[in-house]
Amino acid sequence: MRTLRRTLLGTIAAIALVPGGCDGLWYHVEDDCEFMLTCEEYRGRGSEAAPSGCVPSEIEGAAEDTCGIFVASSGNDDNAGTRAEPVATLAEALRRAEEQGRGVYACAETFTEAIELPAGAKLFGGLDCANGWTWIGETAKTVVAPGEEGIVLTVLRGEGAVRIEDVSVRATDARAPGASSIAVLVDGATAELARCELIAGNGADGAEGEDAPSEASAQASPGNAGTNACSDVDGTPGPDTTLSGGAQVVNECSGGLSIGGGGGDGNVLNGTGGDIGTPVSAGNGSGGLGESGDGWNCNVGGTNGGAGVGDNGARGDAGVAASGLGALSSSGYTGVSGRAGEPGKPGQGGGGGGGAKGGAAICPGAMPGAGASGGSGGPGGCGGLPGQGGGAGGASIALASVEGKVTLKDCVLKAGDGGKGGAGGDLQPGGSGGLGGAGGIGVGGSKHACAGGHGGQGGNGGPGGGGLGGPSFAIAYRGEAVKQEGQTMLQPGTPGAGGPGGSNNVAANAGVEGTAAAEQQLP
Repeated sequence: MRTLRRTLLGTIAAIALVPGGCDGLWYHVEDDCEFMLTCEEYRGRGSEAAPSGCVPSEIEGAAEDTCGIFVASSGNDDNAGTRAEPVATLAEALRRAEEQGRGVYACAETFTEAIELPAGAKLFGGLDCANGWTWIGETAKTVVAPGEEGIVLTVLRGEGAVRIEDVSVRATDARAPGASSIAVLVDGATAELARCELIAGNGADGAEGEDAPSEASAQASPGNAGTNACSDVDGTPGPDTTLSGGAQVVNECSGGLSIGGGGGDGNVLNGTGGDIGTPVSAGNGSGGLGESGDGWNCNVGGTNGGAGVGDNGARGDAGVAASGLGALSSSGYTGVSGRAGEPGKPGQGGGGGGGAKGGAAICPGAMPGAGASGGSGGPGGCGGLPGQGGGAGGASIALASVEGKVTLKDCVLKAGDGGKGGAGGDLQPGGSGGLGGAGGIGVGGSKHACAGGHGGQGGNGGPGGGGLGGPSFAIAYRGEAVKQEGQTMLQPGTPGAGGPGGSNNVAANAGVEGTAAAEQQLP
């Protein structure tokens, strides 16, 4: 009856006045919601079902113009949106359909655009536009394939169920480092997909972790030399009775200070010991004892005048390798990157050399004077910088549901391969320690003072951890599992390999391989 009225009165719909209608008053036919199929019971928005006679797969022939907006690649977005004058883009058809509460009817052609479906949208594909817009969805689909990376079809959250029939959504391979290929993402919406194909491309490989500089930092400055015996260091006549040891030398590193111990003083009756190098390490970097009796020697690390060499700094810990599944959000998939390594520790400064004693009548003119003073230790080298973590490989996901309620009927979902995890960054070797300062020279039978100990080498930085391999999921969901009806088929691809750790995986901290599954719940 509604079809007959539409046929008889369609040419005068804009001007005729007839009684009755939704409100029982006289009105223009264009305002008749029952006549025009715009009453709430016929609206696609907010209802599981489309208006009777407006579901192409359930009727003979074609849906009427009043059912919704028609779209063909040969159309024009300025057209009326009817079968005779279709619009050209799905985006324009969806915009008008949302305003009018009606469905979208698409030719079984390819549309090179990514689209967003609002809550309550109805998208019917698989129509033969060359033969009266009849349904051929079992043999030909409407293809949505923008050819650019990114999510192809997004169902937006809101009130009202979304219905999609006879559409093939095809995501291209991702190209940006760590990017994912996702065909359809349902963001907190209720959606039913019937006889659809969701095909994802390959995820992109993860970004490489940034390398630390390949060359070690500059060698630390040397220690300061001691003073020769019988020197006049303050400008007064005659030799001094105390000669100060070489001053300590400080190396400022990002991981802290390394200080070469000051040299021991030279005196008339005895020399003093040198200072220990810092940061302190047990047993090494000790200062040499000053000359006060028998057994004086300047052997390195000796029990008397000789100073100890500073210990090498501790190497930085390697970055933790990436593991886990990754996570889903409204923006898509986020993988797990490897962690950066830790910087190496500075080397210990060398100890200061011991000072010598002088005595009476050892200086020119038979004058008493101080013995030679010890050289200061060289500071330790700075620790190496760490490598940064490798990025996660991108995912390949045919359908991602984030807190959605999704039902699949007779659909085919196919994922591509996950991207490889990125390699961790290479470490920087630690810098060399400074040489010890020379000891002062004895005269008139007094002994030479001792040199300072060399500073220890800085520890190597830690290599970066490898990134997680990208996963491959036909369905990935957060929240409620996706319902499957009929002959729905799920086909995952191959997961990406984990990225190796930095510096040729010297610390065995490669990222974990990705996961492949037909269905996978994610956080």
